[in-house]
Amino acid sequence: MTSPPTSLTIDIRPAPARVWTPTGVNIYKKHFDKSNEKLKEHISNASIKTYGQIAKVLQVDTVTSLANGRNTFLLAGTGFGKSRIPKMNYQLIPGRYKAVVLVLNPLDTLGDNQVLEKVQAGFTAINLTKLTFNKQTAKEILIGDYQFVYLSPEIFLNSKMFQDLYYSSTFQNRIALIVIDEAHMIYIWGIVESGPAEKQTSSHLRHQDSGLFRPSYGKLGAQLLFWNNKPLLLLSATCCPMATEAIMKSLKLTDESLDILRGELTRPEIRIIRVTMSNSLSSSLDVIKLFPSKLDVSDNNMVPTLVYSGSRNRTMAVLEAIDRAHETPDQSKFANSTCARRFHSCTGNKDKEKCIEEFADGKFPLISCIMALGLGQNWKRVQAVAHMGRGNPASIGQMIGQCGRDGKPGLAVLFVEKNRPKGKNQVGHFKRDEPQSDLNRMDALAVTPLCLRVAFAIDNMVGYVPLWEDDPNYI
Repeated sequence: MTSPPTSLTIDIRPAPARVWTPTGVNIYKKHFDKSNEKLKEHISNASIKTYGQIAKVLQVDTVTSLANGRNTFLLAGTGFGKSRIPKMNYQLIPGRYKAVVLVLNPLDTLGDNQVLEKVQAGFTAINLTKLTFNKQTAKEILIGDYQFVYLSPEIFLNSKMFQDLYYSSTFQNRIALIVIDEAHMIYIWGIVESGPAEKQTSSHLRHQDSGLFRPSYGKLGAQLLFWNNKPLLLLSATCCPMATEAIMKSLKLTDESLDILRGELTRPEIRIIRVTMSNSLSSSLDVIKLFPSKLDVSDNNMVPTLVYSGSRNRTMAVLEAIDRAHETPDQSKFANSTCARRFHSCTGNKDKEKCIEEFADGKFPLISCIMALGLGQNWKRVQAVAHMGRGNPASIGQMIGQCGRDGKPGLAVLFVEKNRPKGKNQVGHFKRDEPQSDLNRMDALAVTPLCLRVAFAIDNMVGYVPLWEDDPNYI
């Protein structure tokens, strides 16, 4: 087995000297002439002035790598502050350039949330969707009215209007940075879309809502080859070595052209409990164990919780189970319930927005949802997360990372089926030192007797779930 890297490692190849381009966007000349040490000192000081807090070492290292013109892949856990890095980088660029940062998001709602965050921070930003992107918007982007432009892979790849904008020399000279958020989805969709039959049963398909991330997320490489040689920033909270290699291949990146920065991917403040289900997954009745009767705890005193399911149908089953636990029959049928609501890919956009907004405002405590909910959100309110059924460790790690962001302990409960047809349901079904496929990793997480927090960490760093106490990486 491969030994895992330390919790904070930087994999940076020897890079050429900082390059000043005759056209396009450059950082301030006074910063360009600084040594890396002096530049890092400036970035740290600027963070204190702007945000009132000291920047994390890995945030500063990432911005420095981008300032040096290096493509950069940052792997850091949920709640780390990855979304702040493009803003910190933008502050190094003179305003006369009217520079643009392109951010590719797997979800339109994620773009809406981040636009609001940028506007509140004093930047101009827009989220391009099929409804908002028109000729007038394209003209405004071309002349530099927006500093941050968020868009989906479909707009980036399939919109003739955007391609005309993207390939124009004027716009190319405005691009300062291209960001790919949730970069691990490139790997997931590379598997789901183009793999052979055995890959079509990938553990990623256990999350039906992965469709929200769109297969086109795995086709970005060709178009990204045409840009003005400004750096590319990839962000992910979970990415095993196999996924990292696949992403690099998809985006036509090599070891020499990419700096990989790894932070702490685990969240020690989150307690993880695994519960073997006694009822069927489709019924979701095991979730009853989590919630009290309304006679004992009122709606407004319940612990704010996200309950993740692998299919849209099961989000409704979870709501019905919550009704039974809370002793409030048919409450799940009310769209404006003060107890629990649901969020999935077929929910209307206005309902999605209302659900997110009212949950954030504390108007109800529980959401029965799919994987998409929570990505890019920074809800300090969420104190617990439950996941129904077995699933890919990387995806589950992303979901449970939504709790405990207020500095207080969080709780993650993983409900797993006792037996999966044609799966591996005991430790004895696995062979030592045999590489784990995605399905095997999913089953291993459901049966491993070892510490789950350590299991998630090893899976992220080395690419397998440990099963034996004498595993060198576990020791």
